[in-house]
Amino acid sequence: MKLISPKNIPKLIIILPIIGILVTSMLIGAVTVLAVEENFKKEKSKITKEFFENLKKTTKQRVELSYNIIDALYKDKKDYNQTIKIMQKVLEQMRWEKKGYIFVFDYYGNTLYHPNHYYMTINRWNFERNGVKVIRLLIQEALKHPEGTYVKYLAYNPGEEPKQKVSFVKIYKPLKIVIGNGVYLNYLDEKLVKKQKEYEEMLNRIIKNIVAGTLISLIIMLAIVYYFASVLKNLFNTYNDEIKKEKEILFKKANFDLLTGLYNRENFIFQLNEFLNLAQRKNKELAVVFIDLDHFKEINDSLGHHSGDEVLKIMARRLKMSVRKSDVVARFGGDEFVILFYDIDSFKTISVLEKILNKIREPVILNDVKYYLSASIGVSMAPNDGTNAEILIKNADTAMYKAKNAGKDRFEFYTKSMGEEANKRISLKNSLYQALERNEFKTFFQPQIDKNGKLFGMEVLIRWQHPTRGLISPIEFIPMAVEIGIIDKIDLWVIEHSIIQYKKWLEKGYNPGKISCNVTIFQLEKSDFAKELNWLLKKHGFNPEFLNLEVTEESIMKNPKKSLRILNKIKKLGVCINIDDFGTGYSSLAYLKKFPVSKIKIDRMFIKDIPNDKEDMVITKTIINLAKSLNLKIIAEGVETEEQKEFVFSNGCDYIQGYYYSPPIDADEFEEKFLKKG
Repeated sequence: MKLISPKNIPKLIIILPIIGILVTSMLIGAVTVLAVEENFKKEKSKITKEFFENLKKTTKQRVELSYNIIDALYKDKKDYNQTIKIMQKVLEQMRWEKKGYIFVFDYYGNTLYHPNHYYMTINRWNFERNGVKVIRLLIQEALKHPEGTYVKYLAYNPGEEPKQKVSFVKIYKPLKIVIGNGVYLNYLDEKLVKKQKEYEEMLNRIIKNIVAGTLISLIIMLAIVYYFASVLKNLFNTYNDEIKKEKEILFKKANFDLLTGLYNRENFIFQLNEFLNLAQRKNKELAVVFIDLDHFKEINDSLGHHSGDEVLKIMARRLKMSVRKSDVVARFGGDEFVILFYDIDSFKTISVLEKILNKIREPVILNDVKYYLSASIGVSMAPNDGTNAEILIKNADTAMYKAKNAGKDRFEFYTKSMGEEANKRISLKNSLYQALERNEFKTFFQPQIDKNGKLFGMEVLIRWQHPTRGLISPIEFIPMAVEIGIIDKIDLWVIEHSIIQYKKWLEKGYNPGKISCNVTIFQLEKSDFAKELNWLLKKHGFNPEFLNLEVTEESIMKNPKKSLRILNKIKKLGVCINIDDFGTGYSSLAYLKKFPVSKIKIDRMFIKDIPNDKEDMVITKTIINLAKSLNLKIIAEGVETEEQKEFVFSNGCDYIQGYYYSPPIDADEFEEKFLKKG
């Protein structure tokens, strides 16, 4: 039967002949109206309940999606400011229909992201709405429930009446932020609102027409009521079909990656668990393959995220083409993919992996330009490498990092030794958190000598006196400190303890010259570093002219404009600035002239092969001449032989540092060898 539009129902009623008022028809009409109205109320209640449940689920999914994006960004950047900055750009693009958006606060009420950028300029910790400090309520509830929670409160938009609102909020501990997404309880989906209004109008018309229909004979009235019951049934069936379509859309969002169309992380883990159970019952092997694209960040940074997204879609298609239809391919997050091979041995897996690597190596064409990528791949096999999803994925990830560290563009199978090494690193990383509190770090000093053989100063280096592993080199623990976000504290610790030791030497009547401390890019990117340094100098009453800060050429050239502003602030304190590892960071001469530096240090890589490497000799001479033309002093580091010493001094170098005079030594030995004799 062709469905009749609700707006045609009144016309149909009007043309019916009015026969008369019959008591019986009035009673039947009244009962019919009540029945229809009651049925509609129940149906509306059911639809509304499902709607709110879906919305509640959607807010959580949106927050979880944003949480995963921020987590991927932070793991990629390992830096608070860069992560927040990129997060704001990403969230600016993430809008959902029906006014859905993500908001982000830090623990102190500062708005880190909101689609209304006005709120991103103010702290809303004490902001009240109808007598409730809403932002504080959201943050405090999120902190009480780290896995996320729903918070109900009274909110309003400017110029509108207060409305009940529910927000799902969740904390992201590494950045100390709260991520949330909310919905007004009286704000329903436009389709639902429209349908409800249509049904309410239709019901009103039915009631009016039934009242008028009491003038019609009992038989005709019964026919009309029956007809309208059919119409209502068809209308509700139509709306139920629309609800099913909406559920299908939500299912897709919950189980598939929206960019690539592959399975998402949650769906992959679910299927992996299912296949593990099947493999155990049937005594089959399966492989979990973890894929990370090499150099993808360079595509994103140079061409933008739109081009990066295109690359991800291309790679997703290539992965699907490289495997069997029965294999499960998912995007795990960022530029990471995972594949599940069921009923496969390691020999067959190798064949497929070689095919995948070859496919990924094929050029990617963007705007008629060819770009080449590769991938680092890790593989874990069940049951040998694990019998649950979490362990298999972790082991495949460990193997992937092994492949990446071994040179990239290759695959590695997980071995037990990899897991032991990973556990060792985790244990060391956990100990590093407490190393500062336990005062386990030690300062070592390496002398810097002028051409007359006199002590000019020293570079301060850090070592970790681990309680069980002994003395640990910074090469091993500094990258971890960067990863867990305490490198800035370590930098300041070195500066402060260097100042303390220096003052002890002054009190003994020694002349230590100048002390040089290394500062990482993470300090340079902190807007308050100059203030912290000034506080340290004043706290210890230290003359800033005896302090040199060494920053690597590579770090200041990552963002030369920002570096210039920060270095100028440091220079105003009276502190000298050296450029470390010069010759490796591709400095722009235009910026080099602007930087407020006093000295440059020639990187040891150019010194170590002198006099055997003529190319290094030419480069070293060129660096010295460049520094002289800019009126900068030169320190050659890594000098180990008499020939190297004579070469750098004869070509105009001012100071040398290296094993020729001494390796890094502790304060007592330094005092004995270089201060007492002076």
